[in-house]
Formats: sequence, structure tokens, C-alpha cells
Amino acid sequence: MIKRSKWFVIASALFMLVLAGCGNQTADDGGQAAEEAGTEQAVELVLSHTALPGTPIYLTYEKFKEELEERTEGSVTVKIHHSATLAGDTQGIEMLQNGTLDIASAATNNMAPFTDLFLVFDLPYIFEDVYATHKVLNGDVGQEFKEKAEEELDLKLLFFLDPGTQRDVMNSKREVRVPEDLRGLRFRTAESPIEMAYVEALGAVATPITWVEVYSALEQGVVDGLAQQFHWVVTANLHEVIRYVTETGGIHAMHMAFMNKDSFDKLSEAQQQAVLEAAQVAQDYNFEIAPKMADEMKQQMIDEGVQFYTPTEEELAQWREISVSIWDLFTDRIPEDLIERIQEAQR
Repeated sequence: MIKRSKWFVIASALFMLVLAGCGNQTADDGGQAAEEAGTEQAVELVLSHTALPGTPIYLTYEKFKEELEERTEGSVTVKIHHSATLAGDTQGIEMLQNGTLDIASAATNNMAPFTDLFLVFDLPYIFEDVYATHKVLNGDVGQEFKEKAEEELDLKLLFFLDPGTQRDVMNSKREVRVPEDLRGLRFRTAESPIEMAYVEALGAVATPITWVEVYSALEQGVVDGLAQQFHWVVTANLHEVIRYVTETGGIHAMHMAFMNKDSFDKLSEAQQQAVLEAAQVAQDYNFEIAPKMADEMKQQMIDEGVQFYTPTEEELAQWREISVSIWDLFTDRIPEDLIERIQEAQR
């Protein structure tokens, strides 16, 4: 009797171990089982960007969220932190790289600390206008940037976002008509070598400052101005401290939506496809609305008391000649064939 009891206990223990093993196997294969059953595991992606509500980039990320959640029938949701409440551009990329964020937005010039890949976007007057930029990025060159971003940064470049205009020269001190009028003014730049060289060539003093500090730097007189797009002036309320804008154009800094590679790879194939489809829809949407909203943002600045000056053809030629002269300083960091292909793609 005692012997039979011992064997019963041993047999029961072995049976429980088998059950436990089956249970762990089921848990490990839960995602596969769910996919085979026609359902998807629920995933929440955390996204950070710096744009304010009502601006083109803000609306574009809302469009991306809407499209992705609809295409996955809610199996993938997106939690958006806007207005730099979670991170600025450089901090967002750092968080992507250390795996604490899924998707982040960054301007091309703010990618300079991480890679030279996007320096070409800082070359003044390489793009004729907003629509020429869209044409380039919708083609083979745009796809090449996505592929190289994954190779160099191990991040997925999902889509490009346009703030709606090229950059203009703006300051808090005086009206500026020609580059000589900038002499002695301190201009904020990102940590982009081309942006700093551009400002110095125009006669101002380049002062690298992170974006989240720009308002206070202008307000306190640490810097006197910057070259920026209406979108980001309005987003950061810089039109409260900027008084003069000279419509020079020339630099078309774009924003980009990057995704952590592991976050992308962990999605099912169907979810990954939905991310890519939603990204393309978002880019198309942005390229359509951003230029149309530019006039509204300009008017908002005018209503705040900002004075605009449009250079004559002769004056604009001065801006262009001086600006383009810095191209030769970066031939070792920007492939010449890339510049040629960008120019050719605009024709």
C-alpha cells in the first residue's frame, strides 16, 4: 500500500510537469496561434513629435495614427506625445536607439549628430521650391534615403513630413534686406555643420542651441535671430519675440518619421504592411496640405506684429550667390552624384 502511494505521488508530479510544459508552450506560441486563428496580438506604439495642434506635421501624425489603427482593425494603436512633451528631435532619436520609444520625428538638420546622410538637405538652394522637394522624395532618391537610413542607423525611415515652406531669415533687431545687414547678429543654429557655415557666410555669428531653448534664447538676447520655417515659428511661439522676416527661402529642412527597428520587426507581417501603407498615405496627405497651410501660418505671424520683407531680384541674387558658395566646403561629406541626382530629379 505504501509502495503504491509513492508511485501515485511520483506519477502525479510527472503529469503536472507535462501540463506545465504545455502551458508554457502555449504562452510562447500565443502570437503564432493568434495569427493562425486570424487575429493579431494587440500592440501600442508610442510616438513623439514636437509640433503643436493645428499645424501640418501635427495633423500628419494624427492621419498616420488613424490610418494605421483602421488598417489593423485596432490591433495596433498609436499613443502620440506632441509639442515636445516627451522629447525634442535629438532626444527622440536617442530614445529610439536605446529602445525606449517606438516612433520619433526629427528634422533633417537635427540628424547631423547621428549621420551625414541628411546633410544634403541643409545645402541652401539645392531644391527649387517646396513642390520640387516633394517630387524628389516621392521618387527613387526618396526611397534611397529610406534604405540607407536603415543601413546606417538601424532605424526604419517611415515617411517624410513637410513643414510647408522653405526657411527664411528672421530676427528680433532690425529689417534685413541683403546679407550685409546681418553683420554682427547672433543666429541660432542646430548642430549642423552646413547650417553653421551658411549663417557665418551670410555675416552672422552661428550659435548652436537646442530647439527647446530657442524661445528663451531669443527672449533673453542670447541670440538675435535664426533661419526658420513658419511652421516651427508658430509651433514654438517665436512670433512673440521675432519682429522681422526676410523671405529669402533656400533651405528646405524636412521632418522624418523614424521607427525603432525592433518595434517594427516584432509586428506580424500584416501589421508591418499596414505600417508602411499608413506611412505612405500620411506622406501624401502631408505633401498636399502643408503648402496650403503656409499662408495661414504667415498671417498668424503678421497678426502678431511680425514685419515681412520680400527681396528684389537683385537682392535675392546676393542671398543665393553667398549661400551656394558654401557647397564646396562639404564635398568630402556629401556625394557629388547625390547632388546631381537631386538636381536632375527636379527637372
